[in-house]
Amino acid sequence: MYRTKLILLFSLCLFFFSGYSQKAYYVSTAAGDTADIPKGADSNAGWRDGIATYAKFNGPTAVATDTMGNVYIADTYNNVIRKLNTTFNMVTTIAGDTTDIKKGLDSNIGFKDGTNFVAKFKNPLGICVDKFGNLYIADTYNNVIREILVSGGVISYAGNNTPGYVNGPAAAAEFYLPIGIAVDNSGNIFVADEGNNAIREIVKATDSVITVAGLGPDSSGYVNGQTTLAQFSTLYGIALGKKGDIYASQFGNGVNAIRHIYNDTATTFAGYVTYGFDTNLTAPVGYKNGKCTPGFDTAVLFNGTTGIAFDTAGNLLVADEFNNVIRLVNTNDSVVTTLAGNPVASDTTYLDGWHNKAKFFNPMGVTADNKGNVYVADLGNNLIRKINLQTVTAIPAINKDVTSMHVYPNPCSDRLNIVSSFNGKAELLDVTGRIIWSNNDFKSPAVISTSTVTPGVYFLKVSSLSSTEIQKIEVVK
Repeated sequence: MYRTKLILLFSLCLFFFSGYSQKAYYVSTAAGDTADIPKGADSNAGWRDGIATYAKFNGPTAVATDTMGNVYIADTYNNVIRKLNTTFNMVTTIAGDTTDIKKGLDSNIGFKDGTNFVAKFKNPLGICVDKFGNLYIADTYNNVIREILVSGGVISYAGNNTPGYVNGPAAAAEFYLPIGIAVDNSGNIFVADEGNNAIREIVKATDSVITVAGLGPDSSGYVNGQTTLAQFSTLYGIALGKKGDIYASQFGNGVNAIRHIYNDTATTFAGYVTYGFDTNLTAPVGYKNGKCTPGFDTAVLFNGTTGIAFDTAGNLLVADEFNNVIRLVNTNDSVVTTLAGNPVASDTTYLDGWHNKAKFFNPMGVTADNKGNVYVADLGNNLIRKINLQTVTAIPAINKDVTSMHVYPNPCSDRLNIVSSFNGKAELLDVTGRIIWSNNDFKSPAVISTSTVTPGVYFLKVSSLSSTEIQKIEVVK
């Protein structure tokens, strides 16, 4: 009888601790300095390479990933292209003039091909990576598609730095404010040519530019049907489906929609052609999840359909900029949900945490790596955010951060107190990633001496088998 009770009790315990385990999306900061965010908008804007949480951006608007999981960023107001190495958590500038950038905003702006750091860009807004690692940039205000060769160097791939609407040989073709850009497995490049109200293609085999859909700069509108008659306006993002179809986001002039181009036909995939209305007064106007239906319908509403991309499961990710959320469209059943973010207005524009608690500030770019991690260009916060699936065990944990670490005093002079929610390995690194101090058997709480550490900025990293926390530390004397 005693043994029976013991087995029953053990089974109930297993049910409690494993039966309530679930997976949930968690939002963290992958790169960017968050220390100055409380001071106000753009207080953390700048240009600085180094450890990811020490780096600075100025208006990141687009992101793309390669097969190794590295993230590439169109750092728009810095007029450079950045790389986040996700293995070493380091941010570097890989193309653009980094000499004049130190003189102030747009001091390095221009149009120049050449070696990576001689090249100049003008507010690039789009980026994609081909299977070989070559980068293609929508150099928006130069009206050119640029290529950053994996072998080194920046060239003009299509367009001639003249705004216009001309098809034909790539070098002679003209674009007008190209924004979204995507590349297929054959190397063909598709461009959301915003100023020309058209979807353009740079055909790899012929090195020429053609129009896939849309009627050009004089035909701004919203008309579905045959691609030779369909009309677009305020195009922004572009993504390629598995069957050769194209998805394009439109935002502006009352349009918040995702268009679908397939079999020479343009349709509305999601969204509506006005800001719409919503009877749910707790949500902002233009924010509603649900099932998309053909035609103009208010079942799903957006407010700022900018960057779009597909995840590994084939779902369409949408950066819903002015709702400050990332939306997910299930392409199998056309149901739209919110992947991460909280659209309810508040004084807080930045917060890491569980998907329904996290906060973004005008997210514009989105991409997914081959492991299912989602990266967001969080424009208003000048950050790169990461959304990934984590396991939550037991009900109480769902409302708490995965980890927490507190350090004080900070800045410090002779000692640093550390209180962490987990034990493991602790390291103090300088801004180049060099280890200054380490302890492979760290146990919280702990005190470390900083009396012999040279004054400056450092990073304290505490990691276990399942979690990692990094905090910026300033040592003063």
